Formats: sequence, structure tokens, C-alpha cells
Amino acid sequence: MFMSSVDFLTLTLQSLNEPMLKIVANVVPILNGRDSTGNVLYLGPQTTKIHRYLIVVFLAKATQMFRLMGKEIDNSIYFTLYGLSKVAESFKLMGPYHAAIQYDRTKVATRIYNMISNNGLVAIKKIGGETYITITEKGEDVTTKLLQELIAYEEFANINRRTDYEEKFVSKGGNVSGRYDPGLQRVERKLAEKISEINLQFEDELKTIDDEN
Repeated sequence: MFMSSVDFLTLTLQSLNEPMLKIVANVVPILNGRDSTGNVLYLGPQTTKIHRYLIVVFLAKATQMFRLMGKEIDNSIYFTLYGLSKVAESFKLMGPYHAAIQYDRTKVATRIYNMISNNGLVAIKKIGGETYITITEKGEDVTTKLLQELIAYEEFANINRRTDYEEKFVSKGGNVSGRYDPGLQRVERKLAEKISEINLQFEDELKTIDDEN
């Protein structure tokens, strides 16, 4: 389905009220390997590459407005690489960070999706010279669990930042050092484990893709 820039902007604006998109908008910096202030996180942008691509196609299929960009093939909704790049870009219009999900050039995107299709996370069809991609049930299950860990991390990180700020504000000397919440440490470990669990399946292939960037 061809969609002009005006059509896409209209579609994105209509999607701003989608609860799932609002949730994901809060973790875009983490997906891009950075915290909310732009500092590089321990995860790093290359570490979360596969995860970004999974979440983008997951959102495309799960969000009613984005599904309009897809094409029904064999009773499932598939999306072109261009369409998925627009889903990633749409987060520029969404608060609180107004940042796109990092999405590489077409050559890298194709390699990533081909790679994870071999493990059954996505399915790929080639029709008339165009590549179409959808997420599978296995991919949806992996992505749902990943999103749960990302959201838990962001919630704890926000509480930790807010508590640290409030303590500094009320302190007479303004010198209260930030306390590292054990709960935040726990969710960080779980998130790192989930990210590593997904990456481990593609360790050697990821190295060759990273070398191209």
C-alpha cells in the first residue's frame, strides 16, 4: 500500500492516543542504548539492535492505525522495510522524548530481518521485487517479555531519579548523594539477561553486521 508523507503524518497523529505506543515511547532511549538524558547506557545501541527491529514490526502489527500500512498475505499482515522505518520514525512525534527508534539503512535492516527469520521470530515474503515482513507468534512472545523488562526498568529508573532529586532539593546543603535502588539493580540484571538471551542466538552473525556500521 503506497502512502504519501501527508498520509503517514495523519496516520501517526491518529496513533498518538494508542496506549501501547505511549508505553513504548517511554523506553525509546533505552532501546537506542541511551538514558533519558542522552548518555550511553551499559546496554549500548549495538546490543539492542535485534530488539529494536522486533519491537518495530511488533508495533506495526499490533497497532490498528499502522496495520493500515500493511498488506494481507496468507491471513497475516506484512509490512515493507520502508513502512517499518516509518513506524520507527513516528516516535519523533511522541512524548516524552520525541526520539525515533533507531533504524538502520535498508541493507542492514534486510540482514537483521533475514537473520531473525531463521529462528522463526519473523516471516518474510518477497513479492514483485518487494520484501514484506511480519512477526510470528514466537516473535510476539519474545517481544512481549522484552517489553515487560524494558518497562519495569524505566519505571524503577524514574523512581530512582525522582527520589534522588527530591532528597537533594530538601537537603540543607544540597549534597545528598544518590542512592542506588536495589530494585533498580534487580530489574537491570533481568533486562540485561533478556537482551543477552536474544543476542546469544545470533552472536556470530551480529558481529559481521556490526562490522559494516
